[in-house]
Amino acid sequence: ALLYERGTDMSCDYSVSIVGGAIVIVPESDGQAAHDDLVNSVLLAQFVANKKLEKDPKTDWYNAYVEVLDDFWLRQTKAREERLITENSVESAIEWVTAAMSKGASGEGQAAAATLARVASVSGTEPAMSLLRSHMQKMSVDESTEVPAPPKVVRLLVILARTPTSFTSVYLEFKTHLEISPNPLAQLYQAEDVQGAVSMRYARVYLSETLYGRARNSIALKVREKLDANVAMLSLSDGSSGV
Repeated sequence: ALLYERGTDMSCDYSVSIVGGAIVIVPESDGQAAHDDLVNSVLLAQFVANKKLEKDPKTDWYNAYVEVLDDFWLRQTKAREERLITENSVESAIEWVTAAMSKGASGEGQAAAATLARVASVSGTEPAMSLLRSHMQKMSVDESTEVPAPPKVVRLLVILARTPTSFTSVYLEFKTHLEISPNPLAQLYQAEDVQGAVSMRYARVYLSETLYGRARNSIALKVREKLDANVAMLSLSDGSSGV
């Protein structure tokens, strides 16, 4: 079963999939195939950014990612915020994403919060959660040689697609000594857990059919062999307690 979120002010049910390191939320009534362009281009952009980062660790991952998307998805709005966790407070990725989305279109923050809260109740043993974790926090082969071990970078994209040709996204990036939990959205952070600020990027984009139409088949071909290993639907029945 797909994960459905009901009763938000956007008045629809949502299906949720993991696309690499992105949580993609789409109206269930659209059908997943309607969002193939989004999935294919977001996945390709992540692969390009990952390769650039492997070649040069100083690469700004998000900039490399949006460079690919900007060829086809036109940004109407973009914003950046560096958020410091308040001393003695406990915060979560859901709060950070919701705060960023709430500054955009009315209702999107509320819709994202309600849906992500349901995602946070999914068991960490779900294959989709394993996939998300593997992209959110990369494990380096030589990480055990340094003492103490340096903090690891955590990256997360959350995409809310109101239509197949438009979406709002929030990207989070921060450094922590913690291993991410089996369900990363259920994890809580205190100020001492995060080194520096949580970097947040917000964007609202729409698809240019003129630009994407010429590249659609070629992009689909580039990611075709990678879809099975990098895209997974989240399952949760409406009554699930997530245990």
